Amino acid sequence: MPQFLLSKEDIQDKKFVLRGPEAFHVARVLRSKPGDPIELFDGHGGRYKGVVRLVRPDGSVEGDIVEKLHVSAKSTPARLRLYLSLLKPSHWDWALEKGTEIGVSTFVPVVTPRTVVQLRTLSGTKDARWKKVVTAAAKQCRRADIPEVTAPMHFRDAIRESCKGGLTLVAWEKHSGNSTYAGLREVLRTARQGNENLLVNIFVGPEGGFSEDEIELAECEGAALFSLGPNTLRAETAALVACAIVFYELGDL
Repeated sequence: MPQFLLSKEDIQDKKFVLRGPEAFHVARVLRSKPGDPIELFDGHGGRYKGVVRLVRPDGSVEGDIVEKLHVSAKSTPARLRLYLSLLKPSHWDWALEKGTEIGVSTFVPVVTPRTVVQLRTLSGTKDARWKKVVTAAAKQCRRADIPEVTAPMHFRDAIRESCKGGLTLVAWEKHSGNSTYAGLREVLRTARQGNENLLVNIFVGPEGGFSEDEIELAECEGAALFSLGPNTLRAETAALVACAIVFYELGDL
């Protein structure tokens, strides 16, 4: 059964009102009738089982909340914030979709000199499109929350901001240090010791990779470098692999 998004304000006294496109889908596409079951989520961690009671003339749907569904807690309270260099639209949307599915909490679009898509080329509707992508992915994978997609940031500002809180990791294909599982695992193990709410910031560069100057800045700010192996991955692939490895090492995957 699909789940539908509604705001917390539209749940009052164990009753709900579904509006807009979500209500249209329920009433006109699924042709739900009074008494039909429905599953809902508020995008902030709440999931509910409900029953349709009425389809209003304006297209909105009223119903009753039957049960607040249990949302399984993560095995570790770690949060993952992905700082990904802006990519071509189809690749960027893919990264948003798949990152949402595996549990990324926040996406931060990053601009570097090697970034193919620069801010001046972005349309004014980008925020709405990105929001639509992560919302659809959250609905599909049955997440109770919707990840945030922030405003784009330049690399120098993003790396400085991230290093002020949490563990910051930078994927770099030229890193000649320890292998992923020897180096990254140890860094994560050390960071989570005594940390009840670990925030992990992962940086993945553009198609051309990070420059030597950017890597030097990241190291000066306190970021840890890691490699994803000998093969050169596409940026969106590297982002998903890096996130999956971190979640696995922290027990979330």
